[in-house]
Amino acid sequence: MTESEIRNLFEQWVDAWNSNDTERIRPFYGEDVVLYQAPVKKTLVGVDHIIARGKDLFEMSEDARLTVRKLHVAGDTAIMELNIAGIHTGRFLDYEPTGRKFDIDSCLIFKVKDGKIIKHTTYLDTATIVRALGLLTIPGVRPEAA
Repeated sequence: MTESEIRNLFEQWVDAWNSNDTERIRPFYGEDVVLYQAPVKKTLVGVDHIIARGKDLFEMSEDARLTVRKLHVAGDTAIMELNIAGIHTGRFLDYEPTGRKFDIDSCLIFKVKDGKIIKHTTYLDTATIVRALGLLTIPGVRPEAA
């Protein structure tokens, strides 16, 4: 795929995620897509794992929106700097809705082949989300530190 085609693919991918409809997300991925969750060093294989992460987000917030800050493309690889923001209006894992706004920056890395995402690496972990919802505090952390 050309750089332009990959950029167009991810423009459509963001629209699909922002639709809160997992069936609109599925066609972007190869059936055997590799999902690598870098913070916990966990690899999962299969598009159903991507769909499950989408369902987690959509259940947590009916208005969650992904915004691309920057998309870097080199060959078959795309690196996306993005923001996820919304209001915690639904359950997230075992946490009841807090009504709090969340605003999380993250990074995703993708490998594309034949118009499908075949590898999806995420640098967003559950602890970051729970912290953004105000459900986790870390004693002693200075305000200027992560």
